[in-house]
Amino acid sequence: MIARVKTVSALEVRKRFGAILDEAAAGEQIVIERAGQPVAALVPLSDLQDVSREARIQRRVEAIEEMQRLARRYPVDIPDPADLIRRMRDERTEQILRAVRGDEHETP
Repeated sequence: MIARVKTVSALEVRKRFGAILDEAAAGEQIVIERAGQPVAALVPLSDLQDVSREARIQRRVEAIEEMQRLARRYPVDIPDPADLIRRMRDERTEQILRAVRGDEHETP
C-alpha cells in the first residue's frame, strides 16, 4: 500500500512548524512547497535511511554481496551454449535420419 504524502506550503511551515514537526515525528511524510513547486520533504527519522542516497547505495551493495555469497554457496551448472546447441542439432539430425530410414518407432 502506498502511503499518502501530505503537502504544505513554506508559509504554512513557518506558521505551524511545531505542529508539522509533531506530525512528521508521528510518522507523516510531508512535502514542502514554495510557489506551488515541491522543494523539500520532512520525514520521520525512521524513514531517513529510505531517502538517504548513501544508505540506498549501501543497501544495494549489500544485496549484491549477498547474491554473490549465495551464488558461491549454491552453484548452478550452466552448460556451454554452443555445446548445448551442437547436441540439440545432433539429436535433431538423428531424429530426421531415423524418420527417413523408417525406423522412427525405434529408440536409440
